[in-house]
Amino acid sequence: MAQFWVVAESVLIVFVMKFVDVALSTLFTNFLVRGRRLYTFIFGFLEVNVYLVSLARVLSNMTIYKMLGYAIGYSLGALFGIWLEQKLAIGNQTWLIIPNENPYRLAYHLRDRGFGITTISGSGMDSNRMIILTTTMRKNIALLNASLAELAPDAFVSVLDTRTTMGGHVTRIPRG
Repeated sequence: MAQFWVVAESVLIVFVMKFVDVALSTLFTNFLVRGRRLYTFIFGFLEVNVYLVSLARVLSNMTIYKMLGYAIGYSLGALFGIWLEQKLAIGNQTWLIIPNENPYRLAYHLRDRGFGITTISGSGMDSNRMIILTTTMRKNIALLNASLAELAPDAFVSVLDTRTTMGGHVTRIPRG
């Protein structure tokens, strides 16, 4: 029975370390893509250290249980990393919105809600269209989605992750 607890503890340690490793790796990648140097350095440093220690634990006395703990920690760590990244909502997004009807009403509504928008005239397949562009912090996306669901549920929307912005107005709506 004592042997079981030794193995279980070892597998649990490997699982937790790999879980943390992959969650850190997800954040590292997110900051790397966004050009955030300091956070990239910090999370990269932590991630590699946790990775090396967890890998050393598996390879020092390899068992099927440790390999399973490693694999399950990897998979669940990836899911947790994605969830965490979405909750942190770091960075900005640029939305291109092409409403089917009432584009001026939508533009007014978004401006009234604090979104900085730019409108552009465009030519669609069958008619002229208004393209509404807005760049906003990812933390504001729920408010933007709610506005679209209310006023333009059938709009064509394309979302771009925005690495850098200069000048203009990036929406920073206070949480309230």
